[in-house]
Amino acid sequence: MGFFMKEHDIHVGSLLDQLNVRFGPTPDKKTHFGGLDEMVALQKEFKIFKKGRSFKSSVAVLNIGASNAEAKNRMHDYFTNLSKHDSNVAGQNGDVAIVNAMARNLASKNPLPVYFTFHDMRAEKGNTRVLIKDKDRPVAYFDQDYLTISLPTMALKAAKPAAKPAAKAAKKTAK
Repeated sequence: MGFFMKEHDIHVGSLLDQLNVRFGPTPDKKTHFGGLDEMVALQKEFKIFKKGRSFKSSVAVLNIGASNAEAKNRMHDYFTNLSKHDSNVAGQNGDVAIVNAMARNLASKNPLPVYFTFHDMRAEKGNTRVLIKDKDRPVAYFDQDYLTISLPTMALKAAKPAAKPAAKAAKKTAK
């Protein structure tokens, strides 16, 4: 996320935490309504995640990241860019794969909590993709299956050299 978040990289963890709490397990339906149960109800009523709507728009409706407008806007730019990334779901770019997975999960008979994480897109071939695991155990201290969505990232210092040739090529094309 380095290229998009720049000096706001420090906020990535808290922005993902907001998503993880929003879609996390509901601890007690009577006293702590929220998390997954609330999202299932909201999805049923408002269709927050649906075909043709971007993940960015769905996140915006949920008001994720609102405490820091610049960081939120940069995160939304990053989410918009996910349509340019492949996914591990055949025939679906990253944005479409996330929206479809979320809609399918929230509409299922037994929806799973959703865990958002990230991976280093430089580590090995294919890591530039959005990775979706329909049944995963990403949190070692929870004895619970999750739908896991892993977003490709790289540090800002690594992104800068990759951005320079692209910027030069864009300049030449504009002339």
